[in-house]
Amino acid sequence: MTKTRAAVIGAGGIAGAHLRAYAAQAERCEIIGIADIDEAAAQARAEEYGGQAFTDGLALLDQLRPDAVSICTPPKYRIPYVEAAAARGIAVLCEKPPARTLAETQAIVDAMRGSTLQFAFCHRFHAPLNAAQALIRNGKLGALIQIENRFAFRFARAGKSWFTDADIAGGGILIDTLVHSLDIFRALTDDEIQSAQAQLSATLPIEVEDSASLLVRSSGGVLGSLNCSWVTPVADSFVRIHGTEGQAVIDYTAAAGLRFKLAADENWTVQRFDEPDRFLRQAAHFLDCVEGKSSPLVSGEDGLAVMRVIESAYESAGVSK
Repeated sequence: MTKTRAAVIGAGGIAGAHLRAYAAQAERCEIIGIADIDEAAAQARAEEYGGQAFTDGLALLDQLRPDAVSICTPPKYRIPYVEAAAARGIAVLCEKPPARTLAETQAIVDAMRGSTLQFAFCHRFHAPLNAAQALIRNGKLGALIQIENRFAFRFARAGKSWFTDADIAGGGILIDTLVHSLDIFRALTDDEIQSAQAQLSATLPIEVEDSASLLVRSSGGVLGSLNCSWVTPVADSFVRIHGTEGQAVIDYTAAAGLRFKLAADENWTVQRFDEPDRFLRQAAHFLDCVEGKSSPLVSGEDGLAVMRVIESAYESAGVSK
């Protein structure tokens, strides 16, 4: 079997997850190049995972012509790489958030029309979330009423990282983290978000929000309470799903993964999972798309849908994008 020739632009933390996922599928994928403006970072990744190190992502695309590329740069710098990949017929797995604004996201989607584009909303490939989707589809939880979600931790590098630079990131924790929450909500409800109201706060001396709460309503009437913070010392990562016939909880910090209790149950049912993590499953799906076996589960339209809500949320909080 001919292997997919993959490259990664960006050599930071999330790039490591992409490289690890590609390397785990060496039987079908070969890492041929890694680019980063930090030469030492690119070289270190190349030494660990193989491939040629570059300081210029455009030069990588020109010289190596990979079949697929993960774009893992900060949001501000993605569009030129997407456009270059599109011009060369290279499939793109683009990290989240898709871009800094809805307009930039639209530019990415437009550039990739007719080519393979997948946005890296990795929770779509989280096995406990997929099991919760099955419960919902099978009617076990009844009609959905409310979904609660919280992703929170203390961000030690706040103020020292591009994540808290509005010009580079497009905002703070709302655009960085709640994009995942919004995609999870859309995946569970299988519906579009009709309204969004956000409250933002900044405890740290940074220029962007470090905590955010977002109330959303789907077109079908499901309510969502989505919360995130970079300043709380006790980490939380969970999704609670409330229906007319039961409740399910996805707990990212517990080995159990998913538990649910139906109306007639005395006890919780716990589902355990022994599957590849969401990054490996995301990469496997992307490779399936590159090989023509599937279509992207998280498409350009999904990215646009999430960014529409992000912009609406910022507007509701009085922040102009």
